[in-house]
Amino acid sequence: MNSWSQDHRSFQVADRYHTSKFDVAIFPETSLDMILGMRFTPTREDIEKAETALKTQLQELNKPLVNQHNSPIIHKKLRKYKRQYFGYINDKGQKILLINSFWNKKEYSYWLESKVSVLDGGSYYWSVNYDLETNELFDLYINGSA
Repeated sequence: MNSWSQDHRSFQVADRYHTSKFDVAIFPETSLDMILGMRFTPTREDIEKAETALKTQLQELNKPLVNQHNSPIIHKKLRKYKRQYFGYINDKGQKILLINSFWNKKEYSYWLESKVSVLDGGSYYWSVNYDLETNELFDLYINGSA
């Protein structure tokens, strides 16, 4: 292994969880990523619950189709997105997953190192929160278009 490979691999922060249904990065509570408040590291079980919620609840939450007139309808193209998971505890003490999503065909080599954050881009970039206790998605945000 050359020194570049060793150095590059050492930057990976997240645990990659890749199945036939999704490709996600699970960030530890110690990651530096601008998520405010107390943090926790999501488990693979937490991810599976959230992924099920995305499949069953996202369409209803996405009914207004905000910023999806010239870009993908997110609930119809869910498998085309990579996702990053960050765990935090809100002011009510609830464990919440922030799910940060971006189009799989866009190449972000650093997606396992830090949060992918893009201005504009329409529905190629979106995020949503998931409450582990209530099993509910909330606060869907879809990037605007420039």
